[in-house]
Amino acid sequence: MAKKLLHAGDGLDLPLDAITQSIALLAIKRAGKSNAAAVMAEEMYHAGLPWVAIDPKGDWWGLRSSGDGTGPGLPVPIFGGLHGDLPLLPEAGAMIAELVSEQNLTCILDVSEFDSKAQQMRFLADFGSRLFRLHGKEPQPRHVFLEEADEFIPQVVRAEQARCVGAWSKLVKQGGQRGLGVTIISQRSAVVNKDCLTQCDTLISLRTTSALDRKAISDWVSYHAAAAELVDSLPGLDDGEAWVVSPHWLGKSGQPAVQRIRFRRRETFDSGATPTVTRQRRAPTIADIDLGAIAGRMAAVVEKAASDDPAKLRARIAQLERQMKGVTPVGDEATRLTAENRDLRARLAEARAKPAEPVEVPVLAPGDLAAMEQAITGLRDVAGSLELALERAVVRPASAAKPTRPPAERISAPRDAWPRTVPDPTDPTGLASLPAPDAPALSKAQRAILTVLAQFPDGRTKRQLAMLAGYSAKGGGFNNSLSSLRTSGLIERGDPIRVTPGGVAALGDWEPLPEGPALIAHWMGQLSRAEGAALQALLDAYPSSLTKAEIAGRAGYSAGGGGFNNALSRLRTLQLIDGYGDISADETLASAALELTAGGE
Repeated sequence: MAKKLLHAGDGLDLPLDAITQSIALLAIKRAGKSNAAAVMAEEMYHAGLPWVAIDPKGDWWGLRSSGDGTGPGLPVPIFGGLHGDLPLLPEAGAMIAELVSEQNLTCILDVSEFDSKAQQMRFLADFGSRLFRLHGKEPQPRHVFLEEADEFIPQVVRAEQARCVGAWSKLVKQGGQRGLGVTIISQRSAVVNKDCLTQCDTLISLRTTSALDRKAISDWVSYHAAAAELVDSLPGLDDGEAWVVSPHWLGKSGQPAVQRIRFRRRETFDSGATPTVTRQRRAPTIADIDLGAIAGRMAAVVEKAASDDPAKLRARIAQLERQMKGVTPVGDEATRLTAENRDLRARLAEARAKPAEPVEVPVLAPGDLAAMEQAITGLRDVAGSLELALERAVVRPASAAKPTRPPAERISAPRDAWPRTVPDPTDPTGLASLPAPDAPALSKAQRAILTVLAQFPDGRTKRQLAMLAGYSAKGGGFNNSLSSLRTSGLIERGDPIRVTPGGVAALGDWEPLPEGPALIAHWMGQLSRAEGAALQALLDAYPSSLTKAEIAGRAGYSAGGGGFNNALSRLRTLQLIDGYGDISADETLASAALELTAGGE
């Protein structure tokens, strides 16, 4: 019979919707914090609720053994760490998020053996941001336990921490509507990011002695208008004893909004207990895991990611081109090759229309990582030529007449545009007819367009491109320039618009986007007064997000004013800000702002 409540201890039975709640679990070490987290994980597992534990300490593996170590525990796979079933790479965060989401996997991600804190940050940033996006596409209930939260969402954010803090702040603040609940676990309440801490709907506080840590808890209690007197009792709590404060969740579900409870002992092995002379650990019995099934699931995720890999499509296109070169297919063979080219062209366009994110690889095969990364890197250099080759590949019956110019756009190009090229029948790839670097000079509009696209190799939408190049998206000069660049093979067809290798060659010298603090100056120099003020307000607040009214107040504008709302719209189009209800600054730009602040200090 399925569980209807999660029995965490005397006086505490949590509803099943705990899986989507944001919870702060705070205490000094050896007060029962890890036991409380393990109890919650056990209860969720027995209720069939999926969860993921981020373990930077390397002691969650005890869930795999019984409490006395003589029998199996929960058959939960462990990735990474000294007790891992499968290895874990710092680069695999996004791929593991894909696996967790698609396979609805409950697992432990042990990052304790990574070489550096920077590698842990990278993994968590990739995992957190990808999991948040995947749950946005297909919301489903899942809980994430984040141990040592003060290490990954600290109050004082350094530049190298900004991306991780941003990703996990979103999980805490906005994950619930996507089915994602989070329990942040820390023994340093004062160091945890206050914006994340106050956004937790429920506080579970065990023994806490530090004045600063109790002040952080007091601030949370005050923010949520709960009973403040409990803070004074925190230093005297016994092991496992806790205050549970939940005015907006438990308080509205028929349970006390503030209650003092005692967590039950965990059923699984306490792998975090400190060994003593009289109590030495012995090797516990570990629950068996079907590694073959997990490996199969991982392979399925990677195969799915690779099925639309443009590098694989490119290889097949090259094979077709070799078949076509020097041969004039006839009859059924000509029809087959033509149809296959069309199919490959459509699949290539679909693959390239997806967000430009690196294809992740299985952690079981580190050797494959380099190969796939090399393929992705090489793709950027040849993608334009491949698409042009597909557009110009011509398969004709042997009796075909002399080749003529294929149908093309009839929009007149500017006088100084690059000349159109006629396909050479002896060059079925079309690569030989790419414009030469010494072709006529580009117009001002063409150069501005190509410069923007060179600065953004992942492409821009037409509206973004026009805005960045300094033109109107509906203007005739801008659209004529786009048409001539497209016809000449210097930019790609489709949306987003990307520059081809030929376009980069035609552009010659160009100035890339600056990095770090210079990036802030670059954008501020291009924005209007209202845009700059709104962006600065969000940069100052990062990693916290702001409402439109809060931004307007800090920027000195009316939230209902047309000029202010137009400014926000333009900032969104330029992808300098993100969100509508809770609005935040772009992570890359915010990182640059933090570098600027650090430099000033």
